[in-house]
Amino acid sequence: MSLFERISNLIFRVAKGNSKTRWFYTPVVGFLFLVFLSLIVIAAILTDKWLNLPSISYLPWTLIPAFLLLVPGLVLYSWTIKQFIAARGTPVPINPPQKLIITGVYSYSRNPMLMGIFLIFFGIGVIMGSLSLTVLYTPLLILVFYFQVTKIEEREMELKFGQEYLDYKKRVPRFLPKISAYK
Repeated sequence: MSLFERISNLIFRVAKGNSKTRWFYTPVVGFLFLVFLSLIVIAAILTDKWLNLPSISYLPWTLIPAFLLLVPGLVLYSWTIKQFIAARGTPVPINPPQKLIITGVYSYSRNPMLMGIFLIFFGIGVIMGSLSLTVLYTPLLILVFYFQVTKIEEREMELKFGQEYLDYKKRVPRFLPKISAYK
């Protein structure tokens, strides 16, 4: 069994386990995720200073592209959180909804929450004027999440939802939405 399969199985066991345990660890795992994302921003700031990279911020002109990235990213992220809460779960992998969400933004993309995070990070990079966050760290974050989703999350979803998820996976793209949605 590969490392990714072991991680998938661990997440699956915890997510199917005791409700009190899941709710106890949910804020801890959520906080660690926020720390991870914050460390990426800090690493970008330090990289910009260490390499003496030029700022890509030319106020007020960069406010428009930053706004065009941040607002849709925040809306998309918020919408997915709302759908998770409505389905009585959280975005934290150890305490997900107990039913597969395939409506709303999830009818266009299997991972709209990550798309929102990517847009937010590009927007933060632009507004901060951070060349390394915009062209290095955010693309690396996308690659990390792509492989994490591919190797761990999708395997865990297959274990949890079986054929229902496999059918959904065939209809709906992983990240970039199709023009027509699944109804």
